Amino acid sequence: MTNPTDTRPDRAYGEILRLDELLDIACVRDEPDRTLFFAAHQACELWFAVILRHLESGRDALTRDRADVAADHIERLPSAMRVLSGHFDVLSTLTPESFDEIRATLGSSSGFQSAQYREIEFLCGARDPRFLNTPGFTPGERARLVARSEEQSLSSAFVGYRDRVRVSGDLGPVERVRAALAAFDDAVRSWRARHAQLAEQFLGAARGTAGSAGAAYLWRSTERTLFPEVFAPALSGGVDQN
Repeated sequence: MTNPTDTRPDRAYGEILRLDELLDIACVRDEPDRTLFFAAHQACELWFAVILRHLESGRDALTRDRADVAADHIERLPSAMRVLSGHFDVLSTLTPESFDEIRATLGSSSGFQSAQYREIEFLCGARDPRFLNTPGFTPGERARLVARSEEQSLSSAFVGYRDRVRVSGDLGPVERVRAALAAFDDAVRSWRARHAQLAEQFLGAARGTAGSAGAAYLWRSTERTLFPEVFAPALSGGVDQN
C-alpha cells in the first residue's frame, strides 16, 4: 500500500494517486455497460466526499468569522455539481435493454441509499430524521448520519455569523456567503432534476429499486432547500419514499 504521507519527489503519477489500489477495488473490469454504470456511481461518491470536505471547511470557517475562507470553499461546489450531472449524461447513453439488465442485478440497492449524499443534506441543515431509517444503510453509515444530525450545520453556522456581523454593519461578506449558499442550493436542485429526467427515461412511472416513488420522488425533491434556516423552502417537503 502506498503511504499517502510519502513526499518523495520521484514518485510516479500512478503511485501518487494510488491507482493500482483504486482500480483494483473499482468495478472497471466488467463488461463495458456495467463498467460504465458502476464507475459513474463510484465517481459520484468520490465527488460527494470532496463536497463534504468543502462544506465542513466552510462551516468551520464561519464559526471563526472567516467569511472569505468559507465563500472560497462553497463557491467551488456548483462546478462540482455540474460534474455530477455529467455522470447522469453518460448514464443516459445506455440502452433501455442494457439498463434493465443491470438493474435486474441490483436487488433492492439504490442511489437512494447513498449515505454520503444524506450526509451532505444533514451537514447543510436539511435534516429529516426519517432518513436515518432508510433500508440498506450499514451500522457505520447510520452512525455517521446520527453524528451529522448532532453537529452544527452549515445553515446554523451561517446564521450565527450573520447575526454577529450585523452588529458591525458590514454585510458585504455576509452577502457573498449567502450568494454562495444560494448558488450551491440551486446547483443541487438542478442535479436532482437531471436525476429525475434520467429516472423518467429508464423507469417511466415505475418505483425505484429502494422502494421510493422513482422519478416522482426525485421531482418533488427539487422543491426542497438544503438550507432551511437561510432560505424558506418553496414547499413544505419532508421525506417521501412513496
